[in-house]
Amino acid sequence: MRTLYYSFIMCCCLSVSLQVLGLSREDSLSKYDKLDSSEIIAASFTYKVGEQELGQGAILCVPDGYRLLDARQSRLLVENIWGNPEDPNMLGVLLPPKTAPTDKDFSGFVISFEPSGHLDEQEAGKINYSRLLYTMKEELKTYNVLRSRHGEGAIHSMDWAFPPYFDKKNHSLHWARVLHFADKRPAILNYEVRFLSRSGALCFTAVGKPTDMARLRKQMELVTAAARFSAGNSYTDFNPRTDVAAQWTPEITMVSTSILSVDKLLAGLRSILLTVLVSLCMVLFVYIMQYYHHHRRKPTYRKMIDERLN
Repeated sequence: MRTLYYSFIMCCCLSVSLQVLGLSREDSLSKYDKLDSSEIIAASFTYKVGEQELGQGAILCVPDGYRLLDARQSRLLVENIWGNPEDPNMLGVLLPPKTAPTDKDFSGFVISFEPSGHLDEQEAGKINYSRLLYTMKEELKTYNVLRSRHGEGAIHSMDWAFPPYFDKKNHSLHWARVLHFADKRPAILNYEVRFLSRSGALCFTAVGKPTDMARLRKQMELVTAAARFSAGNSYTDFNPRTDVAAQWTPEITMVSTSILSVDKLLAGLRSILLTVLVSLCMVLFVYIMQYYHHHRRKPTYRKMIDERLN
């Protein structure tokens, strides 16, 4: 009898504990049910502080209060959550204090590296920015197709927010574009600084409102001052005998521009040659088949032997 009593007490305690666990699990699940997929992804992010190697010889000492997402998590944020085109050259996203990745007015920095080769200082100083802006406007046609696939409005036009320039002291290109939308959305400021290196450019890009220019410039100075290249990868380490010089033409993207490299030119040439080769093979195949069927339709003559001659 005493054993039965203790068993009854144990069962009651177990059922109560299971109910408590079930309720707590339901509470936790209900919290996640209230979150959308982007917030769940953002909640899983882990951040880095201190001195971090970004890759491609670039090193960033994360400023106090800032947090850094690595390349993999940054691509999830920029491509999956923000809906930007794929960028395999992305190195990280830097978030300022009190800023979340899913904030509507995001004020962080996207960090990428363009392995485009070494841009000579004299060539950098000769860039025709009026022609550059014209090229960017022409490329908007292609870029707007990508935006439409993500359900975003087309960019109607763009202008320089200030005259772009090349800083010889730290070998960096500075420019900012104001993007105007066709659907009467507020204009967006795309502010970028590109630090040239031995083999390409380390790009810091910030996005905000045109009225945020003063604040973004101040933040950009703080962030870029914390970046450097490791020994052997800086701008002055360029070796003309072994390294590749850049053929520089920017391409329009959501948060940064890219450089047309020799590798891209060779890849395009290979693609054209392959297309021509396939076309020639198809023409040759059609010609052979026509020749075969034409000769097959010709009548064949057999010798008829008159047996009466024997």
